[in-house]
Amino acid sequence: LVGIGTTNPGERLHVIGNILDTGTITPSSDRNLKKNFTNVNAEEVLERVVALPIQQWTYRSEEDAVRHLGPMAQDFHTAFGLGANDTTIATVDADGVALAAIQGLNRKLEQRLDQKDMEIAE
Repeated sequence: LVGIGTTNPGERLHVIGNILDTGTITPSSDRNLKKNFTNVNAEEVLERVVALPIQQWTYRSEEDAVRHLGPMAQDFHTAFGLGANDTTIATVDADGVALAAIQGLNRKLEQRLDQKDMEIAE
């Protein structure tokens, strides 16, 4: 275990503080490394995203002028039950929730367009 800014790392690499990357961070997403697949209801994910409190905030270790936007990990974990704990949000989970919500929104839009087409045809 390696800790940067901590003498008690909880992961293979545990960093306390900001990380600056001038390239990309590329988490593995290979199907062959995953298990326990289940489908999701995109419309249900969208409903949970709509209800999720989103706030602007600053980390306590940052200057007040630095602002961020997003949910609190506890709310995200309660809404979606994803991740290892309720104090962190894995970027892969945030990305997946966003993509599923977009799919749910698209399905709603398509349903409304289909309804409009039927009303016009009548």
